[in-house]
Amino acid sequence: MTQPALLLSSTWSRFPNEHLAVVGAGRRWTWQQTRIIAEELANGFPALAGRRVAVPLPATGVGIGALLGLERLGCNAFLMDERLTDDEIAKFCESLSLDARLVFTPDHVAPSGEISQTSSAGVQRDSSSDESKPAPLVTILTSGTSGPPKAARHTWESLSRPVRLGQPAGQRWWLSYRPHLYAGLQVSLQCLLNQGTLVAPTAEMSPNELVTMMAAEHVEFISATPSYWRRLLLFADRAELEHVPVKQITLGGEIVDQQVLDELTACFPKSVISHIYATTELGRCFSVRDGRAGFPRDWLDHPLADGMQLRVQDGELLVRSVNAMVGYDARGTDARFRYDNAGWFHTGDLVELTADRVTFAGRQSDLINVGGNKVHPMTVETVVRAVPGVSDVRVYAQSSSIAGQLVACEVVLAPGADRSDVLPRIRSAAEAELTTYQRPRILQVVDQLPLTSAGKVRRG
Repeated sequence: MTQPALLLSSTWSRFPNEHLAVVGAGRRWTWQQTRIIAEELANGFPALAGRRVAVPLPATGVGIGALLGLERLGCNAFLMDERLTDDEIAKFCESLSLDARLVFTPDHVAPSGEISQTSSAGVQRDSSSDESKPAPLVTILTSGTSGPPKAARHTWESLSRPVRLGQPAGQRWWLSYRPHLYAGLQVSLQCLLNQGTLVAPTAEMSPNELVTMMAAEHVEFISATPSYWRRLLLFADRAELEHVPVKQITLGGEIVDQQVLDELTACFPKSVISHIYATTELGRCFSVRDGRAGFPRDWLDHPLADGMQLRVQDGELLVRSVNAMVGYDARGTDARFRYDNAGWFHTGDLVELTADRVTFAGRQSDLINVGGNKVHPMTVETVVRAVPGVSDVRVYAQSSSIAGQLVACEVVLAPGADRSDVLPRIRSAAEAELTTYQRPRILQVVDQLPLTSAGKVRRG
């Protein structure tokens, strides 16, 4: 049996030992250090070979070394949030029939307890050859935007297919996303496969601390959700933010509206700004660089240059992706396979068509049902966000014994804005531009909006 190609090992083995791979808050890891971690894992625990392994992945050099070691062992690595509790990880291990779990310390990684010898490894072995190793897999638990997380299986090849290779070595990339999510992996691979340095802040850092770290580490490439950027634009020191030497900004994970694009252009006039459409299941689908929300309508109904195909059916975006997952894990608790018979993936993302543009209206799962009338949160947010004195807004469903659900709205005020002025303006704008059932019945001022672990505004 031919040995599977090891993408990470074959690439990263060529990088200079002393080159910085990962920079954290108060800690740095060279390529030599990550390779030592990989070797200790691969050589010290051969019983992991081919197994289904839970990986509560930290954004550290130890985490990168663990991925490298698991690839060498031919494991199916089930990536999870490092902030999960032991009980939460144990439940995933049970529901997904995992064989082992890795435990991380600041300097080491090793499996916890005994490695199961009874459950299937989840990959095919060639019993005729003692030399054969199973092909490594990476299983990503989706961010759970539209329900319980689903287990999407990828290979390192499918994950790295969107990576633009041949970029200059030494580029500094900012990791705003959690490393176990598809977006976090894409940033990590784009950076590290090009011999860059990954700069990884902690989740607890304030906006000013984030910007200080960006500037101190000379970060050039930043990918983040619109909500992440709005928080920086609102709460970080603007002068310090403008001095971050960023060359390229990429937005993704949420609807990208025109306001956030315009604000980023004003803050970083020399930077390339793009927004990307990608999902855990489909991988990277397309990116837009023309400074406008949505994407060109003429991208529909014919293959794009890279083979990607897009269409709209009943207001929903459908995609055929060349970067798609291998499939959902058969032992996942909520597979809900969403391909139709023609091979189109139903994304659950609702869109609206204009003469030359396709714009996103929200997710089907986010629709608010007010007495049988469907309300798109994005429609309401667009109206509220345009009100002077509003810096950010979240619209969500509030249960109602009479109407089923009501439209609820939280707003973050701009610095110096007075709630006694802003709230009446919001109500007036809603009366003028929204139907009766679209108008917020609950309106609150908050200091900041709650975000999910993926950096998205929490809807529920």
